[in-house]
Amino acid sequence: MSKIKKSFTRVLPFVFIFVIVLKVADNIADRLPIMIAANFGGLQQNSVNITVFFKLALTAAVSPLYIGFYNFCFERVRGKYRRILTVFDFYRSAGKIFKSLIAGRLGAIAERIFYILMALIFRNVPIGNGGIAVFIVCSIGMMVISIFFLCMPYLYARNEDIGMVAALKLSFKLGLKYLLVFMAVGIAVAFPEILYTVSAFTVQPEEMIFTKYLLLIGADLDIARTLMYIIVNTLSIWASFTAVYIIFERERDNMLKDFFNKFKKDIDTSDESIEDAPFIEPYDFCIEADERFSDEKIIETENIRGVDILAALEEMDLAFDVVNHFGIRRKLKKMFDDLAFEIGEFVTYEGGRSIENFFTEEIDEREFEVSVEISKASDYEPFKLILRVDISEEE
Repeated sequence: MSKIKKSFTRVLPFVFIFVIVLKVADNIADRLPIMIAANFGGLQQNSVNITVFFKLALTAAVSPLYIGFYNFCFERVRGKYRRILTVFDFYRSAGKIFKSLIAGRLGAIAERIFYILMALIFRNVPIGNGGIAVFIVCSIGMMVISIFFLCMPYLYARNEDIGMVAALKLSFKLGLKYLLVFMAVGIAVAFPEILYTVSAFTVQPEEMIFTKYLLLIGADLDIARTLMYIIVNTLSIWASFTAVYIIFERERDNMLKDFFNKFKKDIDTSDESIEDAPFIEPYDFCIEADERFSDEKIIETENIRGVDILAALEEMDLAFDVVNHFGIRRKLKKMFDDLAFEIGEFVTYEGGRSIENFFTEEIDEREFEVSVEISKASDYEPFKLILRVDISEEE
């Protein structure tokens, strides 16, 4: 309850302002194409296409804003009073913008694909009870799909160095574990909108006793829809953030307990039972607890230039901060490409050929050394690739 109270007092007012800003931007995206088409007569027949273009552009443009806002909310709820302009931090590089777009919109893309598939499968279902049943099933299916992607933007907001594959994997785990919780939050958030829809679109003035009251509050005016949009979206964003925040904190605490309990059982040699691997590792939430700083991977291949060195890095038993560090990935890719090209230029490998190189990168005051060695014993032997990551000896 204390976490909900913190979120209510420290986050909800900013969510309200954020939703108003989004509404203004959405209205501009609606009206600007009309103004452009009106001023340029030749574009009037394409006004719908222009509107769709602006909508898509707006969706892409606000994705980093969502991530930055979630990051701001996490800091606020933890008691750190950051400047409001930090919500624009994820616009600082093309990489952040792209990752924000993936983290924020991948779920919507998956929902759309599911919707298209359902539309194709049930395109011949007649309108009626069968059509209603299909609609309900599709709606539930889309809700469930969205839940599996729901945590991705929050995970990226909490740790901008996390890879999108890692974020998707962890988001899927959380969606599966807390499926009923997220569904309950979604239903609770949608309830006011359902009430409004029923009242606004099924009212028959000659039959409804509350007609005068509805007219009085403007239920048939655009202002009512605008207010309902602001209320529903404010409630939706705040409730989703609060649910994710509580789950993050709970998983962080639970995973630390599981980690130490598992460690205690491992040193107890009298316990011969073999336990399954934990559903979520301790370091999935508590990055500070992840001390997988060293590992080595050996690959044998006939085509050294065809090796995906970043995929090999991701398969190593290393902390997410190491595997997904932009500097390490960029330098490793360039270094490996240079080495693979150089060793691939030899005419013969009789007597053995070998080439290696390394670089260092600092992460959280730790110096990491990343090295690559490529060798080939003879013309008839495969290439041998050794990729090593370790704490620098200077530490």
